[in-house]
Amino acid sequence: MLHPVSSASSAVRLSLKTKVGYGLGNFACMVGKQAPKQLSMPIYNVALGVSPGSVGAVLATSRIWDAFIDPFVGHWSDRAQSRWGRRVPFIFWGSILSGLFFASMWLFPRGLSEGAYVAYFAATSFLFYFALTIFSVPWYALGYELATDYDERTRLMVFPTAIGPVAQIFVAWLYWFTQRDMFEDTIEGIRAVGIGAGVILMIFGILPALMVKERIVPDAPIKNRPKPPSLMAGMKAAALNRPFRSLTIAFTLILIGVSMVGGLGFYVNAYYLFGGDTKAASTLNGWAGTVTQVTTILCTPLAAKLACRFGKKEIFQAGILWSVFRMGMLWFLLDPAHPWLLLVNAFLFGVESAAIFMLCHAMIADVCDLDELEHGTRREGLFGAVYAWIFKTGIALSYGVSGYLLIGIGFDRSLGGAQSPETLHWMKIVYCVVPALAALAALWAMKNYSLNRARAEAVRAELSQRHAAAAV
Repeated sequence: MLHPVSSASSAVRLSLKTKVGYGLGNFACMVGKQAPKQLSMPIYNVALGVSPGSVGAVLATSRIWDAFIDPFVGHWSDRAQSRWGRRVPFIFWGSILSGLFFASMWLFPRGLSEGAYVAYFAATSFLFYFALTIFSVPWYALGYELATDYDERTRLMVFPTAIGPVAQIFVAWLYWFTQRDMFEDTIEGIRAVGIGAGVILMIFGILPALMVKERIVPDAPIKNRPKPPSLMAGMKAAALNRPFRSLTIAFTLILIGVSMVGGLGFYVNAYYLFGGDTKAASTLNGWAGTVTQVTTILCTPLAAKLACRFGKKEIFQAGILWSVFRMGMLWFLLDPAHPWLLLVNAFLFGVESAAIFMLCHAMIADVCDLDELEHGTRREGLFGAVYAWIFKTGIALSYGVSGYLLIGIGFDRSLGGAQSPETLHWMKIVYCVVPALAALAALWAMKNYSLNRARAEAVRAELSQRHAAAAV
């Protein structure tokens, strides 16, 4: 459903229902993004015996496919017209398909060869990420266009940022559930967990379509209205938009650093800290994820207040600096004699997540205003998709590397907890150093982001004048 917004809408705050409804969609989005990454190595490598290199390659190629189709879906939703709006039909049907295909990823038959398992994982992953793109790209675009005020955009993003961690807590415990004694083995456990998580993904994905009304963007006067831009023209405009380019590169570097060692976290817990005890590692992993996400929830309102006072860019950069500090601390917190010290790192990670993952989306909305000012059209879907396309490609490459990192450091599944000291030492080095270097590179990339509060509000004021003229 749609509701018109006047040219003075920048002074109007969104309703609580709109903010909550939009935020609930991030539960589905986070389950879709994080669960395959968290579960693939423990299930396909440890439980089924598939090479970690092959698992990493499937994750990489499926995310490259995901990234490839993002701009097409974004451009499609920008130009779509229906009685329910541009975004809502995509969100509704995409969430249903995402839930169905997520469950299918874990319903593989028993007794297949390694090659057959790889083929099954690849096929279901491609279907799942296609469905997730149908849902997530229009969902992000909906958030970029709901608010028009510089600070209201930050306040809106508090809700998905605070709700997303609840989903990540849920994801952090999924593998733990597969290890319960009620299941015959891990395979039976992941089948039940996969179906349940798929249903939950579906329900939370549908809620934004039911609770949020889209904002009608005023048209330019007929005589001045540009022709609908092509997909390539939109991608070119995104590439030439300097603030957008700086923000995208910085966020991509951060995610590459985290994703490259994300799958390694299970092995660090299981083999470096617990000597091969996967059940103990699953418990620590669950509590670590819980602490991180609870901290993110608690710190998100504070990060929003700081951003409203000091500016989005400034708090975003502070979050990156905090990340570098955290990775330095992690070296000393990884202690097999005291494995639960890892919860301190989980807390520190939650603090940086509150700033980084909230503000990047609030800044994308400002970038879309600048694009409209320069080109006369709104294309949140395309800009959000290009943004996702770039960082997903980076994540995909990092996934591919992550599987071979395990091989490179000498990890041997058949040795169980008897991995060599050299392997465990290099596991620790890679886990700590790679994200720190990526964060430093991201900090350098942000020096060219020029869309501060004054500039963003000036752009918004000029757009409001243009919209008022269009209404007349």
